[in-house]
Amino acid sequence: MDNLFPTRFTEILSESDMNYEEVAHHLGFQSKGTISKYANGKNKKVDISTVIKIADLFHVSPIWLIGLTDDKHYQIH
Repeated sequence: MDNLFPTRFTEILSESDMNYEEVAHHLGFQSKGTISKYANGKNKKVDISTVIKIADLFHVSPIWLIGLTDDKHYQIH
């Protein structure tokens, strides 16, 4: 997760039409600084609840986001 999360988070951010401030708002953060830290890998601890919120917002699998699969839309059955 330490290596892949920032890379994959940056990937979905760049594919979206949202800026850091908009993403922060949707996720319930008070500032875009947290989003920047996640994207730059400066925030090493990402709560699983935050991973799930990010995955839901960008319609990707949380399992993919943390690096446990290469399938961006993997679903647990």
